[in-house]
Amino acid sequence: MQLHYTPRSHFARKVRLLLAGLQVDVDLIDAGNAAEADPARFGGNPLMKVPTLVDGQHWVVESDHIAAYLVRKLDPADRFDVLTTDVDALNVRAVLNGVMSAEAELILAERTGLDTRAHRRFDKMRAGIDHGLAWLEDNHSLIPTASSYLTFHAIAMWDHLALYGMCERDCPRLRERISPCADIDFVAASKPL
Repeated sequence: MQLHYTPRSHFARKVRLLLAGLQVDVDLIDAGNAAEADPARFGGNPLMKVPTLVDGQHWVVESDHIAAYLVRKLDPADRFDVLTTDVDALNVRAVLNGVMSAEAELILAERTGLDTRAHRRFDKMRAGIDHGLAWLEDNHSLIPTASSYLTFHAIAMWDHLALYGMCERDCPRLRERISPCADIDFVAASKPL
């Protein structure tokens, strides 16, 4: 099994945290520069994004789909609640993904030389990040303090925002909620530099 990723990808990190929690070893294949336009660098993913999981004849794209595939195959008891159908948990997941997607678009635009402050479209992305974080702060109690896929997801988002300086909002309740899991050895060891 191979996971095509980049070391700083927050989407790939939440999958790597799930794999570590499940104690599953995979071959990590660094896709390199995420701005490249060659699907082969991304495990054949036609969208040219990470993560991509290659498992024999199967390849799976999109982090939450990869997590569900892994749990169905390797952890039918779903110890980390990946397959939840709880509406609140799914809404938290959607907001986390939205914040992460907006941040990734801003970072990639800036890497290619675009002045994101000169385009209103990017203002909406920054506002989405801010409103998403405010919502997560107000709804912090929906994120478990125990190890769960949702907690791994929140940690991956939070650390990525901090790494790239994209978070102007202080979210003490959210930080307090995820900090017990952030200190777990395999979680701390995966923190991007």
